[in-house]
Amino acid sequence: MRPADLPAEQQRDLFSIAEIRHPRPKTVLDVGGSHGQFAREALRAFPGVTIHSFEPIPECFEELCALAKENPTLHPINVALSDHSGTSELWLSAYRDSSSLNEMLPAHIEAWPHTRIEGKITVETARLDDLAQHLEFADPIFAKLDVQGHEMSVIDGGRATLARCQRVMIECNFASLYKKQPTFIEIYEVFRSMGFLFEGFMTPLRHPTTFELISADAIFFRAQ
Repeated sequence: MRPADLPAEQQRDLFSIAEIRHPRPKTVLDVGGSHGQFAREALRAFPGVTIHSFEPIPECFEELCALAKENPTLHPINVALSDHSGTSELWLSAYRDSSSLNEMLPAHIEAWPHTRIEGKITVETARLDDLAQHLEFADPIFAKLDVQGHEMSVIDGGRATLARCQRVMIECNFASLYKKQPTFIEIYEVFRSMGFLFEGFMTPLRHPTTFELISADAIFFRAQ
């Protein structure tokens, strides 16, 4: 999630999926649920849609659980998706949306000081393909990945499930913000290999002083 200059409470209401043209999904995979920003948008855009929201940070997971009490089709899952099952250390940012299983690079903190790392916590990890065997997914499926540099690991652990999706929205970084983060070309090529077409970018983020394009959400879809 983007570390913009507004306070987190204000940021939570800025993201919108209304500009994406797509068939109405029956299932949404919210990978990196955070405070529930995307889940709220999905519930507004697609009333009654089933959402599986994956979030490892305890305090953020509690917020998702509170939201789920008001929205019974939202199902929070307290896990970090990756390419393995077990546990991993998560780098906890003061701006929780910038937390990651990948270590944050100095350039990230220099651009957005409020995202400094407060410490590390141990979280449960799982492969999406393993969890999918125990979850109900009705087609069409819309997947959103917002995992701060850990994208390729999530893809590697969930190729079969992602290949079922009609659309995938994935945050891509164009500058080096996290160790071992994939390039957009790597992400593009792996989705093309799964039969997806690239639709375009939305919600670009630029460096606060140089105005360099830092990241954007890439949209991939499967032609019908």
